[in-house]
Amino acid sequence: ACAGEIKIRAEDIYEISMLLDFYGQLLTDNQYMCMDMIKPGFEFVGIADEIEISRQGGHDFIKRGRAILAEYEKKLGLMARFCEIKKNLKNIQEDLQLIDRSDLNSGNLYMLEQIDKNLVNVITKI
Repeated sequence: ACAGEIKIRAEDIYEISMLLDFYGQLLTDNQYMCMDMIKPGFEFVGIADEIEISRQGGHDFIKRGRAILAEYEKKLGLMARFCEIKKNLKNIQEDLQLIDRSDLNSGNLYMLEQIDKNLVNVITKI
């Protein structure tokens, strides 16, 4: 890699994608486009060619875009709250599975199954 080149690890791609979901519309169009192009196997050359700027320009858009997204997250914490809520919902759903259902009447058993189904729907859609 060239001196000063940004290295984006595979695990960072998911985080960038989530941050774009929360804050992407606050970026400039070119910053958003550059950040949205970060996928496994991406190259700065492809980004630069796509928006007709230099490779260094693509590199700079990515660097600034990541810094801006990180700053928004630091100030607003939407992604952190989202992840915490999702984790708590999963914990509730797992705890629900631990309830002894052997002594429950059919109405209560049905309600537990509905609660579990609703939790799974919420968890998979967020």
